[in-house]
Amino acid sequence: MTAADEELFRRMKREDARALKALFERYYPALCGFAVSIVKNAETAEETVSDVFAELWLKRATIEIRTSVRQYLYGAVRNRSLNSLRSSGLRIDSFEDGDIEPADTEVAADQPVLFHELEQGIEALINRMPDRRRLIFRMNRIDGMSYQEIAEVLSLSIHTVQNQMVEAVKFLARSSDHLR
Repeated sequence: MTAADEELFRRMKREDARALKALFERYYPALCGFAVSIVKNAETAEETVSDVFAELWLKRATIEIRTSVRQYLYGAVRNRSLNSLRSSGLRIDSFEDGDIEPADTEVAADQPVLFHELEQGIEALINRMPDRRRLIFRMNRIDGMSYQEIAEVLSLSIHTVQNQMVEAVKFLARSSDHLR
């Protein structure tokens, strides 16, 4: 756990609601994007992430996190999202095979035009990656997760995560001429 997350988790266990709020504010947007990549519905994703935080608060006295808070939250959101898909009768084979569509990222309206165009170009390149590679790339480069954390959250080997990241970086390097 990062020192800040670890401290917030300890405070939360001592019934400090502000610590839960801080964790919520830190992770909610990224977790919603992750959940949308699984359930394909923003409302369901937001509900899923909110439920994870509610359960974290309700079970704070008994929850023991042996990894990192971030890894725990991603794993909980993944599991709850898959359970949501199962309960709605949808097949989840595509997720388990790594066929995941990540959430679109929004660009703030007040960003300079050139930066906006560059960001759109990069996003278009990322979206051309195969689904599993795209998700792994986003989790690592955008959400800041380690290869080990990604492997555990997605139930993949660390070798698979490494290979996907190598291929993602190669793809972006080959394709970067389009951004110039």
